[in-house]
Parts: sequence; structure tokens; C-alpha cells
Amino acid sequence: CSVEDEFLNNDVFSPIAYLGSIIEPKKVVIVGTIVAIVSDKMWYYDGCNHCKSKLEQKFETYDKEDGTSDVRDEKVYQCSNKDC
Repeated sequence: CSVEDEFLNNDVFSPIAYLGSIIEPKKVVIVGTIVAIVSDKMWYYDGCNHCKSKLEQKFETYDKEDGTSDVRDEKVYQCSNKDC
């Protein structure tokens, strides 16, 4: 019996608030419905194509002709995994 079969055939569901009361290690499936998206908060996960670690937004600076520095308008993302 696969994990998927167990889930589909199991009619025992618990509220997500009960996750903290699980004592022994086990796999759980969380089923939810998105009812709203807060547009001014970052809600997605940018992951590296190679290792799936989180990508961090970096600001690339450059030196101007007058000797000052500025930040480029383009977004640069870097993998947070130092070994990637």
C-alpha cells in the first residue's frame, strides 16, 4: 500500500493546529485552500534550478565615471547555498 493510497483511503483528518501534538516522526499531508493573497508581502519561493536552495536578491553596484557608486536597476539573484 503506497503513501498516496493510505492518504486517499484514510477518512481521519485533523486540523493543522494538531501538528504540534504529533510525538513520533511521520509523514503528513497538508491540504489547504488559498482564500486570499496579500499582494504587498512576498509569498512565493524563488529556488535555485540546480539545488533548490532559496535564491537571495542581490543589488549589483557599479562605479560611475565621477568616482561614485550606484546600484543597477536590474534584479540579480544568487543561490544561498555556498556550495552551488
